[in-house]
Amino acid sequence: MQKNTSHNKNSGFTLIEVLVSVSLFAIVMLVATGAVFSVVDANKKSHSLKSVMTNLNFALESMMRDIRVGTRYACNGSGDCPISPGSRFTYKANRDVDGDSFYDPLDNNDQIEYSLVAGRIEKRIYGTLPATYSITAEEITITSLKFYVIGSGSLDQKQPKVVFTISGFSGEGRTRSEFNIQTTVSQRSLDL
Repeated sequence: MQKNTSHNKNSGFTLIEVLVSVSLFAIVMLVATGAVFSVVDANKKSHSLKSVMTNLNFALESMMRDIRVGTRYACNGSGDCPISPGSRFTYKANRDVDGDSFYDPLDNNDQIEYSLVAGRIEKRIYGTLPATYSITAEEITITSLKFYVIGSGSLDQKQPKVVFTISGFSGEGRTRSEFNIQTTVSQRSLDL
């Protein structure tokens, strides 16, 4: 009996096996990397939308609080605009807002106007010490701001209210988030 002492020294991988395994690994890594990038993009878009909604919520709440207690609503400077919307909304504040420490409910001071200027909602205060400033952040671009005023006349037997619509976006490219908001504010004091 003869013993076979030769051992098979060819126990490694062939070139084809190595190429196939590297190709499969590359495909799996490509798919995994794409998934990670899409999750990161979704997170950025979510963060952008949250920032937009927080800023818009603050701006709208501030507007609604002041409008609710104001009087003498005017759309584009002249009363009601129930059918064709106005781009400017003016009303008389219920307190001193122009900074002169004097309030007269019958004069033209202490009036507030909201309008769209260069993609931002602008608040303008008329009076002895006038002021103008934007109430939305620069990360937000407002594309449309429309006001509908109903019942601003004192003898029309309607409670004054304002409906305003806002459209715009935040972010750029793949992280761009668009929004459309509509809200209604009724005057708190009775229209007699």
